Amino acid sequence: MSLEAALERARAERNADLSDFCAELRIPSVAMEPSGRDAALTNADWLTEGLRDAGFDAELWGGELGMPLIAAEWRGAGPDAPMVTIYGHYDVQPADPLDLWTTPPFEADVRDGRVFARGAADNKGNHFAALCAATHAIAAGGPPVNLRFLIEGEEEGGGPVLPAYLRERGAGLDTEAVLIWDGGFIFDAPALVTGVRGILYVELSAQGPRVDLHSGEFGGAAPNPINTLARVIAGLKDADGRVTIPGFYDAAIPPSVAERQEWADWSEIEGVFAGLIGAAALEGEPDWSAVERLQARPTLDCHGIWGGFSGEGEKTVIPAEAGAKLSMRLVPDQDPEVIFAALARRVDELRTPGVTIEVRKSGSAAPAASFGTDHAPLRAAASAFEAAFGKQALKVRAGYSVPVAIDFVNHVDAPIVCSGFSQFDCAVHSPDENLAIDHFHRGIEMLLHFFWRLPAELR
Repeated sequence: MSLEAALERARAERNADLSDFCAELRIPSVAMEPSGRDAALTNADWLTEGLRDAGFDAELWGGELGMPLIAAEWRGAGPDAPMVTIYGHYDVQPADPLDLWTTPPFEADVRDGRVFARGAADNKGNHFAALCAATHAIAAGGPPVNLRFLIEGEEEGGGPVLPAYLRERGAGLDTEAVLIWDGGFIFDAPALVTGVRGILYVELSAQGPRVDLHSGEFGGAAPNPINTLARVIAGLKDADGRVTIPGFYDAAIPPSVAERQEWADWSEIEGVFAGLIGAAALEGEPDWSAVERLQARPTLDCHGIWGGFSGEGEKTVIPAEAGAKLSMRLVPDQDPEVIFAALARRVDELRTPGVTIEVRKSGSAAPAASFGTDHAPLRAAASAFEAAFGKQALKVRAGYSVPVAIDFVNHVDAPIVCSGFSQFDCAVHSPDENLAIDHFHRGIEMLLHFFWRLPAELR
């Protein structure tokens, strides 16, 4: 049970680990699309076999409900050793637009010290590095902690399987730490996430005339669903970026004074984000800094709008219907159900006569989750990051959402560490998503340090 032996093995097996990582990346596990379901199931089987080969008891759970959960345990450290539960997900985002990728998204191209593939950063790099760390630790005689993996296949689109598992079995998961390993660095420093925003994703379906109409014959009298949707979407936020839904901010808990003081030192973030985005300026509520808006303020964004004619040439049509997709990132204590009802009322206020708009939930809906800012697993993780990367970890709130995080908070009685290894410019969810190979290998070593440091922090 030697950390040094496990680290030595991890360094000796770097080429093999990278090769196996690329093998998983070549599985196009876009589970939210019907065409990707079989590949996602293949990915689940592939990981399950890998865990069994490493010495875990592993099963696929809940396939009758949706994409199956991989649940695996290794208890070789003994009944008195602490348990570490590691969360990840094997499903990935769709790869479109394909023409913006330098190389095919499921080819796993290695260049310039990085692996380029959909899922490289989110989340295959993180969970496969964890599997490698577990494999090396066990092969080197075993870590001083027991290990459990919970790897789901529904994170990107939302699904019932892992929440059902945690409701049924969460109270019996005797674990001293939960690692939600679905994050990355901020700037060039490891990020220990003390909370994630919630999410509410909706679709708007607008219906006007019974059929498409000629604008010369009917324009000026016929209601136009696209015009109405444009008015509605524009009316949901003011020019300063403040959401206009009545009551939207009422329950939102602002960041603490201590958090705002710490974030005040990160003034360079506006320039960094402007550079990454490629925009002339950032937008948002003027009373809050960009750092605060990115971490601790709720949002509303339109992701797509469609209807009518959008091909080349002209077609003077008033469409019968149109649609849009919106999401809201929520902060503590905003309730997705309350926000959804308020949104529906606001949409009805903004719509114009002759157009009806149905507002319906689509996919993810989850409240924000908080993980605490000082506990033994967090201290062990901070120390392990410094040992592996030579950098001090920053405590941050994450602007993104991990929908199942609230289920871990509600159903598993254990402190949570939310983090990961992907670098700041990993292009997550975008073309040319990538993971730095150095981060992958150091991430394996970081977890090995964590396995050996946690028992001392718990004493």
